[in-house]
Amino acid sequence: MMVRLTPLRLLCAAVVLCTFLFSSLIPRVFRGERGYDTLQERPPPARAGPVPKIPFGEECSPFTAGVMDDVTIVLKIGAGEAATKLPIYLNRLGRCKQDLLIFSDRKDNYNGFEIADALAHLRPEYKFNNPDFDVYDRIQAANSTEILSAKSDEGWRLDKYKFLPMMEWTSYKRPESHWYVFIELDTYVNYDNLYRFLATFNPKTAYYFGSPVWPKKKTVFAHGGSGFVLSRAALDKIMALGRMFGENKHFPGTHFFGVDIKKQCCGDEVLAQVLKKSGVPLRGYWPMFNGEKPRTIRFDKEQWCEALITMHHLEEDDFTKLTQWEAARSHPNWPLTFEELFTMIEPHLQEKADDWSNLSEDVTYKKGKGAAKSFDKCHSACVKDGNCMQFEHSGTECRLGYSIRLGHHQPPAGERKWTSGWMSGRIKAFKQARSPCQGARFVHANP
Repeated sequence: MMVRLTPLRLLCAAVVLCTFLFSSLIPRVFRGERGYDTLQERPPPARAGPVPKIPFGEECSPFTAGVMDDVTIVLKIGAGEAATKLPIYLNRLGRCKQDLLIFSDRKDNYNGFEIADALAHLRPEYKFNNPDFDVYDRIQAANSTEILSAKSDEGWRLDKYKFLPMMEWTSYKRPESHWYVFIELDTYVNYDNLYRFLATFNPKTAYYFGSPVWPKKKTVFAHGGSGFVLSRAALDKIMALGRMFGENKHFPGTHFFGVDIKKQCCGDEVLAQVLKKSGVPLRGYWPMFNGEKPRTIRFDKEQWCEALITMHHLEEDDFTKLTQWEAARSHPNWPLTFEELFTMIEPHLQEKADDWSNLSEDVTYKKGKGAAKSFDKCHSACVKDGNCMQFEHSGTECRLGYSIRLGHHQPPAGERKWTSGWMSGRIKAFKQARSPCQGARFVHANP
């Protein structure tokens, strides 16, 4: 029997819908909260056939299960890192049989891994009268010892030039891959969560994922060091644009897609501009794609129940400690969240830590203000501020922090001495109000 939609019934339906919006969705918007879904612990397989058994939480998962066979990891390095940092990376993850492409500013080979020179095919006019490419010429002429002793800031001048040629090289070398994950040597990736994340999208749709950077009056771009992802369809779109500038699809990386890179700041920013011109805007998934590392992350309401996919700026000691901590997780098969990562730094939070900066930066009391006179007065200022979770006194300044951060050792500089403290009672209350999380949050894209 068909229900007749009378005006009264339509009015009632509208009232119910409005009530739902105002009671659940609208308050969240006014509070400035992100929408989210729950990340699936075991997403359905992308291919037809038997459901693979994925050993989540174990070393090399999900690569060993074969569910990442259509994902290419693209690693960008500098020539000076090939003999220093690259071996450590390959020792840590190279044995996981990832589909790995390595790009640098000099062709090389390490233990059977080919290192491609992303700039090798550039047309001469891009290098002419450009002092940045004097560095490139010196790198090509140098022997391995000279490369090791070269200034890192010199090599960094070439970094922005690699991004766009790398796109053509990647498409040329891996035309059948579904996803491309671009990372650097100091990028941490939780591949379990990355697999769970990618399993919810179709690579035949043009996607560009990462941690957004919002330059004023410019294109929003994914921060390169935090890692970013392109789908096959997105790479196809940028390749279509590139055909306007390239002469031969079998000879990749000859041009910069019509962009004068010399005048640009950063390669990741230029890439976003070209992707946008190709019809592929960024979908930002911060804080899941993250530019911090465990001891600098701001643990707060935005970074608690959210799933963690990447981190940046990790040094070898950070990787070692994180690997040891991951091996001791109580539930390694569960998606990693900020809530769980917090247990890694929590034991180090004290009422007072000498020669330590906990990176408090939300409120600053400078010299002459009462709170800046001593550690105790800085502590009192934090107590009076209901949002304050931690504080830092550094001789002539007092800084308050509204999130929880571990920070780093900070030795004295002359007569200036750093001392930090955390509000243990407020941290405990913060945890009690938000834990345990009911699943790992998969935030909605912004932008």
